Amino acid sequence: MYCMISEIKKSLYIPFFIISCVGVVFICLLSEGYTSASGKSYTIFELLLSLRRDVMFVDIFLNRYEIWMKGIGVWTQLLLPFLLSIGYLSVVSGEKQKGMNRLLLIRENNLKYSISKVFSAMLSGGIIMFVGYLLFGLVVYAKFPSIQEYSKNDLNRYLEFYQGFHQDFHEVSFCFSRCVDVFLYGMCVNIFAYLVSIFFTDKYILFCLPIMLKYIWGQAVIKIELDAMNKGQETLLNLCAVFRVENILNRNSSVYWVTSLLFIFAVYLLGLHLHMYLLRKRGDGFGLD
Repeated sequence: MYCMISEIKKSLYIPFFIISCVGVVFICLLSEGYTSASGKSYTIFELLLSLRRDVMFVDIFLNRYEIWMKGIGVWTQLLLPFLLSIGYLSVVSGEKQKGMNRLLLIRENNLKYSISKVFSAMLSGGIIMFVGYLLFGLVVYAKFPSIQEYSKNDLNRYLEFYQGFHQDFHEVSFCFSRCVDVFLYGMCVNIFAYLVSIFFTDKYILFCLPIMLKYIWGQAVIKIELDAMNKGQETLLNLCAVFRVENILNRNSSVYWVTSLLFIFAVYLLGLHLHMYLLRKRGDGFGLD
């Protein structure tokens, strides 16, 4: 337990932690927050700067809960593998390049060392995502109106769009549920950084590859899904849906939430066994420049 706590603290080193959280807030603000009737899209950052509060009551889809949910957009999904893993990958790279991992392996056995690393990757990713997204939520909360401030007709129309929402919608409970999903999402996104850290040592490769891997993974899933749709292969289409990491964010609407979560945890477990195997094989770790 001490080894695990120590690794998590190193991955959440304050300067890196602050940079990561601020980065999460910034890329959330760059997400698309609203599309007008003419088809023009506005980022959340643009809405914050240019939209007066009284104008927001024209459309209920400008409520703060809606804008908060839209914070995880395309840019967010693309850059999160980098932002969530800055501290973790810096620690891994530094330990390998300075030979500190050999000292840690002398003090700890392979099992403790490997388990502490996998939990460090998972929890640091979840904590940074949670804190960053919560800070983004505070910015949104200060600017945008609550759902309850709109008319009853607007509220009824809005609630029809979301499965799981109901007439006695309580913002706090749904925000809490969203925070849980966001924490788990951060844990799952860091799988790419964890897998890369098993094989590579160079800091620049470690920082770039997780972004590339997540992008390639997402594009591959979309490509297979499109081919399955064109060929009418419903079984393959349903199977591909399991591999969407973003399912973790849609617990109320996605039937694949549990299976996607279990799949990511299974990959973490596979990575853990692979890490232990390479440590035993090489004796003092394994790294590619």
